[in-house]
Parts: sequence; structure tokens; C-alpha cells
Amino acid sequence: MIDHRFHNGSDEFKRISYEANKLFYDPDQPRIKDILWNHYDWIEKTYEEGRLRDAILDNVQRTLLCKTLYLGYDAFDCTNCDNWIWLFRHCHSRFCNSCGIKYQKQLSVKAEVMCIDVPHRHVVFTIPEGYREIFRKDRDSLNILFVASRNTMMKTFNHSLFRKMRKKRGGILSNPRDNIYLFRNYKYLNEFAMISTLHTFGRDLKWNPHIHAPIPELVYDNKKKRIKHITHFDFESLRKTWMYEVNRLLLEHFNNDKIIKKLIDESYRKQDKGFYVYAKKDLNKDDDGYSGITNSKNIQGCVSYMMRYASRPAMAQSRITYYNKDSDDITWYYEDHATNEKVEVKESGLELLQKMIIHIPDKGFRMVRYYGFYHPKYQELLDEIHKLLGKEKKVYRDKEARKKQLKQKLDKLRFRTQMADTYNKDIFRCECGNTFYYVYTYNPLQGVSNDREYRKDCIDEMRSLRLSRGSPHVYS
Repeated sequence: MIDHRFHNGSDEFKRISYEANKLFYDPDQPRIKDILWNHYDWIEKTYEEGRLRDAILDNVQRTLLCKTLYLGYDAFDCTNCDNWIWLFRHCHSRFCNSCGIKYQKQLSVKAEVMCIDVPHRHVVFTIPEGYREIFRKDRDSLNILFVASRNTMMKTFNHSLFRKMRKKRGGILSNPRDNIYLFRNYKYLNEFAMISTLHTFGRDLKWNPHIHAPIPELVYDNKKKRIKHITHFDFESLRKTWMYEVNRLLLEHFNNDKIIKKLIDESYRKQDKGFYVYAKKDLNKDDDGYSGITNSKNIQGCVSYMMRYASRPAMAQSRITYYNKDSDDITWYYEDHATNEKVEVKESGLELLQKMIIHIPDKGFRMVRYYGFYHPKYQELLDEIHKLLGKEKKVYRDKEARKKQLKQKLDKLRFRTQMADTYNKDIFRCECGNTFYYVYTYNPLQGVSNDREYRKDCIDEMRSLRLSRGSPHVYS
């Protein structure tokens, strides 16, 4: 039986780390990690010069250390023979494809179970190209897109109330009691729901922040305590309200900055129809499954599409077809939305890396947000809507049933289940037929006060040892 009490600097620790990486490394498969290793010096230098955000360095470091001994492992032994396995810890970075896949599935399941059984309109809120750089330079301003999209739908579903309140206030639209949220403190509303996700890129990886939101075609009348089905959306009102809310919140955020005010004045002159909002009912599918332009009963597909881009890196590793580490030449592709043709891009690895890292969100920034009766604090209202809807459909999923369904779906995403589904093998079953049992956890980060320095030391050691850049799942 193996002795698990290794420490970070031991020769045996380094040997097993090297062998494990070597065992799972495929030199012919282009990987994002290869680009990171090739340009890690550039990342460190640029960060030290103050030209990279903390989130970029932290996420790159975690990605490089994902599923290595440096993040720790859980050890399991077999009672019948001398066999053993180590399960290496994941990095949970927002730049790691492997960790992002599981996170996407978890987000999708949680949203799926919550959603009511009605068609959802998939609405896409976009901003003009001239506005995009504002949101890249000031990351806090990205919150504006969430609030503006929420306010737009609040006004859409409460149009008559909006007109009444505007008349009452003498044409003044904002109310100090509302803070930045329209009708935040108003009692009798048509309560709506939406799940907003921020996507900061298109398929060509250019910076293009926009909001995707599935919105149920149903509202709850707080005054009459009943549900109403909604099928009509006023596109002109949607676009103009979205434009007004974005501009209003930008002015407030930047304290009436002259440059921002000039840009906004110009937008009102040039874009008299408002900012582009897509909310049509046609169902269009692409190679990914959904184009985001849909009125769909398939909420699972709709939610899965949105969460993919809110929880994973800007580009899937499978889109890299060629990478030469020595010359730093890389070839990747994307599907053009307009022509549906494959576009091949040839550039340096550094150029691709620079395109990708700008989409890493800051620490603690939530890419997915829930509004209306999908918000966690309105679960009692959601339960009431499920009851009312159940009377129509003769099917009712109460709160307990939804919790049970959520647990069942999340259990299927556990590590052991996922590995069995992927490799058709129970990794906790020894070759002799016995089940492995847990014996030890190695956690090198326990008691570490500055994990950024620790990660740097680990990466320096990996480079000095000239480890193959593999990512082992299990080593035995």
C-alpha cells in the first residue's frame, strides 16, 4: 500500500507528477494549455507592468495547475490488493475548458428545474459597436446591461402602469425610491421572470457584450392573483426602452461624463429605432443547436446554449486544428452567423491568447442572474405560479418535487457518475472487483495565505522540471 504522506518538494512527489503528466499527454492534440505555457513569461511580465487584471493571472495560473498534484488529491486504496488511485483536484477556473463543462451543466440543470412549463421567448439585447469599448475598460459598467435588460422587460410587461406613473410624475420616468431598478418598490405589478446571461464575445472572439435571456410568455397579476399568458411583444417599444435604460444608467454610472454624454446624444440622433433587440418567434438552429433566436418549448436546449458561453472560456479547444509550439503558428475556425460558412483563422498563438483573456470575468462577477419570480427570494411566488399553471395542465410540481428533481439531476453530474458515463467504467471499482475506500487527502493549499505566490512557485517548478504539459485525471 502506498504511503501518501508526500510533501511538495520530495523527489517521489516530483517523479509521480512527471510520470502522471507524461502518461496522459497527447503531443498531437493542440491544446489551450500549450499556448499558455508558451506565453506564460509574457503573461507574468504584462501583469507586473500593470497591464493585466488580477483575474487573468489568477485564472491562467489555476488552469495550468488543474488536475496536478500541486492542487492536491484524494487517495483511495483497495482492501483486497495493493492497488490504489489518486483523484486530482480541479482548478474551478473560468478559463478552464474541463471545469467549465461541468459548471455549465450544473447551471443549466438549476435553471431547467426552476422554469415553468410554458414557451420561453429567447431575447437577445445588444449594444452598438461604439459602446463596446466603454464596457471593456470599465468592467463594473457591465452590471448596467443586466439592470437595463431587467428594466426593459419590467416596462414591457407593465406598460399601462408605466404610462400612468409617468403621467402622475409629470413626465419624469425615474423614481428615487426605485434606486436603479424600475418599479422596485411598487406593490401591484405584473410579475415576470427572466434568466439573464452575459456573453462578451461572438464566434470570432471580438469583444461584443450582450445579454441573452429566456423569458416565459406568462406574467402573474399581483392585484388579481392570477396568471396571464403573453404572446405579443412590441418590438419598437422593446428597442427604444432598452436604448433609454442603457443610456440613463451609463450617465448615472459615469456621473454625466462629457464624453459619455456626447456618445449618447449621437446615438439618439443616429438610431431613432433604438438599440437592436432580437425577440422573434422563429426557431433557428445552427451547429451548436440553438442560435439564440427562438420561441421555444425546449427550455433545456435554450438554457444549455446560454449557459455554455457564460461558464466556459471564449473558445472550445476542439476549434484549434493546428498549433506549432516552436513557430507559435496556430490555425482555428469559427462558423459565420451570416453565411453559415466555416471561417479559418491563421495567426500567432499570442494573438489568439490576447483575444481570449479579455473575456475572463473579474473575481466574484456573476455572469448569470435571475429576475422576477425566478429570483431565489421569490420561491413562494414561483410555487404559487406552478400551482395555477398546474390547474391548467393537470400537472403540478410543488417545491418539494422540484427540489427532488434538482437533486436527482445534480447527482448525475457527480464525478463518479460522469466518469462512468464517459468511459463506461466505474473508477472506484478495483480490477479485483472490490470497491476503493478513501484513506487520505493531500491539500497543499491548507494554511496558505497567498495562493497566488504558491501557484507561481508551482508553475516555476513545473517548468524547471520540464514536465510534459498533460492533465491527468487518475493515476494508478
